[in-house]
Amino acid sequence: MSADENGTPTPAKVIALATQQVPLPAVALIGVFGSLEDPGALVRQRNGRIKRVKLGDAIAGGTVAAISETAIVIGISSKAKVLQLPKS
Repeated sequence: MSADENGTPTPAKVIALATQQVPLPAVALIGVFGSLEDPGALVRQRNGRIKRVKLGDAIAGGTVAAISETAIVIGISSKAKVLQLPKS
């Protein structure tokens, strides 16, 4: 069992909840930044790496077609995939 800086033990239930694995989408939007004229985004790729992208960049088998304050659009062939920021 773990303990905090005061020596208080961390309950087993808290440890179990804090260390459980959660399924994540293959590709996820982590954040957006920049200006309306030059937007950018951070995307977690399938391999777990974070990639900084801008309009026209290749990602997830497609091309970044649009970036808004809460989402990006990836054009894949004749379809569009929308990645939204996680809700807090």
